[in-house]
Amino acid sequence: MDSAPTLSPPDTVCANLRMIWRGLLAALGAWRVEPVRALVMYNRISATFGQIERMLQRFRAGRLLQMPPRVVVQGRKTCRKPGIRLPRRFGWLVQAGGHQAACAGLQLQTALSAPEMVELLAVSPQARRVLRPLCRALAVELPWVIDQPRAVSQPRKRMKRPKPEPFRIPLPRGVLAAAKRQGFGKMC
Repeated sequence: MDSAPTLSPPDTVCANLRMIWRGLLAALGAWRVEPVRALVMYNRISATFGQIERMLQRFRAGRLLQMPPRVVVQGRKTCRKPGIRLPRRFGWLVQAGGHQAACAGLQLQTALSAPEMVELLAVSPQARRVLRPLCRALAVELPWVIDQPRAVSQPRKRMKRPKPEPFRIPLPRGVLAAAKRQGFGKMC
């Protein structure tokens, strides 16, 4: 009897993530999306799955860097690069891709509920930051991850510039004395 090789649980998580990634990218060609936007989606999906897989490997090896929680500054506007921007509403990729994207979302939710992924998401805030946009796009909630409230700092107050002195044009020597002799002394 020929049996398929069994994968260890960490390898099955990576294999599941790769399967979801390839399925999304294969289905992306059939969706009616502008070519430029499809390229941006392709790059973003590939980068997200690549980052998560590398984080998972570093987590298994015990080399995952602990990043301090990000501090959110209120009142500051972010400067984004110009170009194609993907939508940000919840489930936009499911609306664009239909049942194929919905299936990928369910598979992603199943892969993220694996014990190793739950542990990774609970330990590293950077993994949650990487996955959050993809989960929002595929309408997947992350209820099993408790986000600690981020520290909020107030924007720094700007120092006021001193008012500049009025601009004065230096006059050549003797011009003022000559103006007084000619009767312009009352003006100077």
